[in-house]
Amino acid sequence: MLKILTLICALIGLLTAISLETWLRSRIVRNETSAETYAEVKSRNSEFWSIQYVPLILIIALIAAALFVFVGHKNAAVFLGGAALCFVSVVTGGTTVVTGSISPSSTALSGDIRTSLKTAYRSAAMMGLSVSSIALVGLGLLFFLLKTGQLVDLVASFALGASVVSLVIGLSGTTFSGAYALTVKSDDFTDYTGMFIGSGADHVETYILSACSAALLSGVAVDTSGIMSTFTAASAARYPLIVFAGGIIASIIGIMAYRGYIVKRPDAGLTAGNFVAAVLIVVVAVYFSNDLLQSYVYGVCVSLGILASLISGEASKLYSVDGGVFKRLLPDVKKTGASQSMIYSLSIGMISVIIPAVLTTTAMILAYYYASFYGIALAAVGINSMTAVNYAVRGFSINTASASEITSVCDPEAESPNPADVLLTASVNADSVGKTYSGVAAYVTLVAMYTALSAVINNPAINLLSTPVFTGFTIGAVIVFVCAGFIIRSIRLTSQVLGVRLSDSYDPEKRINSLRGLLPMYLISFVAPLTAGAAGGVNGLISFACSASVTGMCVIFTFNNAGRHFDRVATETLGTVLKLMVAVTLVFAPFFMKFGGIF
Repeated sequence: MLKILTLICALIGLLTAISLETWLRSRIVRNETSAETYAEVKSRNSEFWSIQYVPLILIIALIAAALFVFVGHKNAAVFLGGAALCFVSVVTGGTTVVTGSISPSSTALSGDIRTSLKTAYRSAAMMGLSVSSIALVGLGLLFFLLKTGQLVDLVASFALGASVVSLVIGLSGTTFSGAYALTVKSDDFTDYTGMFIGSGADHVETYILSACSAALLSGVAVDTSGIMSTFTAASAARYPLIVFAGGIIASIIGIMAYRGYIVKRPDAGLTAGNFVAAVLIVVVAVYFSNDLLQSYVYGVCVSLGILASLISGEASKLYSVDGGVFKRLLPDVKKTGASQSMIYSLSIGMISVIIPAVLTTTAMILAYYYASFYGIALAAVGINSMTAVNYAVRGFSINTASASEITSVCDPEAESPNPADVLLTASVNADSVGKTYSGVAAYVTLVAMYTALSAVINNPAINLLSTPVFTGFTIGAVIVFVCAGFIIRSIRLTSQVLGVRLSDSYDPEKRINSLRGLLPMYLISFVAPLTAGAAGGVNGLISFACSASVTGMCVIFTFNNAGRHFDRVATETLGTVLKLMVAVTLVFAPFFMKFGGIF
């Protein structure tokens, strides 16, 4: 019954996404300007995808070969399945990136701002529904076809496949869009293709990893459930899927609740759908918690994750560029200059870390109290069950930013209220909330993976002053800043090459060559965790995962709320790298359990 219910909900999500795409295309105002812009955005979208395939295929092939040799042929096969699932879901959802830019801008130019906001939101919602529905189908096949023992042995490799695809697409996407933002001319517009698709890849990665973490901890759920419980590890592993299935239906209802209101602010009512979806998901989670696992506490754990995410998102509005804290603490740029404003922005971003840190930590402590490590994984499942509606907010900020620039270029002399200004205001106000949702989801999922690692290696006693542990902690903390530096460097290198492309001396090969700036990131993502394992064995692995997760959380939330100069190095880039590195520790933990480390 659960198999059929899960599949039906996933199919409903896909059908809703298809209907939204049809609705979006019908809202494009057809004229010469929109036709030219549509062709330009479509060309950039094709160019973005053309540079993904070679590095993606090479990296996947190398990792699959390594898994085949060092871990096992089944792990290599499942790894390829996870990579294929992530890629298909992102490609399918990414089909809306063009209409997501053109439909809002064309309707805004025609004077219909309300419809423009609605199309920007529903375009992002289609991406969220597509990636979560397709991912749910793949997870259902894996979780229901494999026996529990096989699932526990193979699920980490499946998660690693999804992480690798997300890494390549997410990092190159940020580089692609970030370079445009640095080099675009006054009579052109920034390309947000990479950011939109990369953000979708980050969301589907987190979605898959949270379910895989719960599966790895299903045995812990049984062991800590008490002598009166009779549920099996199989039920504990599959419970997240029914929460995800309910999340898709709840997200559809929440998405339809947004009507493009314009009251005092163009983003008014934007997060109402998230609260509607949250209530419905909690009902589903609590009901099936008692039905499958003979206790309501597992539904409470799901609810704790959702609550932490929603409150953090609302609190982040204070630290947005248009928020109360920013307005109060940030001096007038005209009086102080851009350099001092950047410093103030960074300081505000650092201060903002305390809210999501306290809320998520409290939620995870309570979840651990109710259901041990499995409860933390369920908190991550709860947040990610809202992927469709959460991404609708994040994608809305990207789509409205794109539409604002297109509108400004097409009609720079528009009368007040200038549609470009309205769309930009909506983007700025939604940006912090959307990034906070994805940041909280990434952090709780990282902790869930870290706790799953501790279960895989049988919870070894850790001496914080021992050489293996101290080495792992050091590598984990330092590597966060190294990765952030390489991400910024990659954007700079690509912007320099893009400057040549946008000039008269167009060199079509330069775009491909510019991605060499990402190669160190790909290498570091695998070398760092393996180095920690080689140095300290399983103790080095677990200390590395813990240190990288906590340090990464602080850096991510700092950059999320530090203004447009820093937010490229945040959830959808650095967070993706960290999730991949922790996935690597999960996959290779058995290898280091067998052979140990240098120390």
